[in-house]
Amino acid sequence: MRRWFRSAPQRKIAALLLIFCLLPSLVPAQAASKPPQVRAASYIVMEFQSGRVLAEKEADVPRPPASMTKMMVEYIVMEKVRRGELHWEDQVTVSKHAAGVNEAQVNLVPGEKRTVLELFTAMAVYSANDATVALAEKIGGSEEAFVGLMNRKARELGMSHTHFHNATGLDNYFYADPPNVPGSHVMSARDCALLARRLLKDHPEVTKIISQPRIVFRKGEPRQQRLTNWNLMLPGLRFYYPGVDGLKTGHTRNAGYCFTGTAVKNGMRLITVVMDTPAESTRFTVTKQLLDYGFSQFTLKTFLSGGQVIPGYERVPVTDGVVPKIPLVTDRPVAIPIEKGQENRYTLHVDYIKKLEAPLRAGEVVGTLRILYDGKEIKNLDPIPVRVLQDVEKASWWDLFFRKIGEEVSGWFS
Repeated sequence: MRRWFRSAPQRKIAALLLIFCLLPSLVPAQAASKPPQVRAASYIVMEFQSGRVLAEKEADVPRPPASMTKMMVEYIVMEKVRRGELHWEDQVTVSKHAAGVNEAQVNLVPGEKRTVLELFTAMAVYSANDATVALAEKIGGSEEAFVGLMNRKARELGMSHTHFHNATGLDNYFYADPPNVPGSHVMSARDCALLARRLLKDHPEVTKIISQPRIVFRKGEPRQQRLTNWNLMLPGLRFYYPGVDGLKTGHTRNAGYCFTGTAVKNGMRLITVVMDTPAESTRFTVTKQLLDYGFSQFTLKTFLSGGQVIPGYERVPVTDGVVPKIPLVTDRPVAIPIEKGQENRYTLHVDYIKKLEAPLRAGEVVGTLRILYDGKEIKNLDPIPVRVLQDVEKASWWDLFFRKIGEEVSGWFS
């Protein structure tokens, strides 16, 4: 360096340039930046496939969810249709109670007949309260009975900060005769995300309905209505965001402006929930901030494909087996969102739930796979069962005797 840079200032400049060149390799990769500060009382960002939470604020605080309530009605209707207990073409006769519910509606009248699909679409796209109550009465016999079904389903899905008072999410004063159900009508942001995830996971076909920017109700009839989806992040609408295909808005005076959204980018689907934002536009602008954060800071990393042997667990000892060691596998792909540039900080670890002792059957669950970041478990992930790849019969005492001798002899020379 002295021969190339003769003066002291030249040598200092060269040394600084060298340090800047080496700096990227010397500085460890940084974790994801902090989530944005958004104008919402509660929010959560969840990755769909794994359930990993990427960001949250007061996510377990129960708040009025307004029409995000209708995601549960959607789930129950889809479940009934899948089981064959309800059909899309079934006719529903509108009651006086259903027709009398105010706010967003498709102006149903008592005695009017509509199909389940028509009412479901009006509910999912336009948040029609009269259509929602008509569906609730079709399934439960009354809105009160259907709300009981909603609350039971919430407990079944693990929604621990949720209680429904009606099927619509409206405040009682919008009802001429509100359902007689005790308790406050609340959901938490986490519960909204859990419900949205189960809806999309268990009934993916729902996106064909909820992703429609506009629909026509009573098409070709004198009382035809053209309706725009309240989710203004869909294509062609005011707050369009690429990849958004759902899910459900909500607004009442007590709830503020709420939105459960979902979008897909580069093979990764995110679910966002914002509760109690101050304006209709705010619920979409803060959702954009949260989606931008999730997609820019995280990438979906596949650690294992379905049926792939778990690295580090290719030859796990089996007590008294005809084969002394076996591989362990997961029966489904293992993929989670990780901070970009942080791949080397993740490891896989198996917690055994039973002793690996013959006999064992192929596919038998023997443990749970945990994904660790810097040695610490990542929370909120779905349990990942670990299974035996092959049958392992119990070895005879004769085989075990000679195996023991072989191990002793090998130990002499090790």
